[in-house]
Amino acid sequence: MTTVTKADKSRLTIRGLVNGQQYLVREQPGGWFITPEKKHRVKRAGMSADAFAKLYRSRTPLDADTAKEISANLAATDKAL
Repeated sequence: MTTVTKADKSRLTIRGLVNGQQYLVREQPGGWFITPEKKHRVKRAGMSADAFAKLYRSRTPLDADTAKEISANLAATDKAL
């Protein structure tokens, strides 16, 4: 929780903030709302549909033992929930 108090020379002292971090201050009815500024996600180029289809078709099928183990794990997970 962040506490805001009025200091001398018309400044505000805000306790609970981290040095160097930027905050958004919004006025709301009855007071102010202070939140850390959201970091922007870096958008990465995705895989095209053709590239994904080629990768999907080139995968090797599971062997019988691995498929059986995965099936048993899924069944155990369903039973536990």
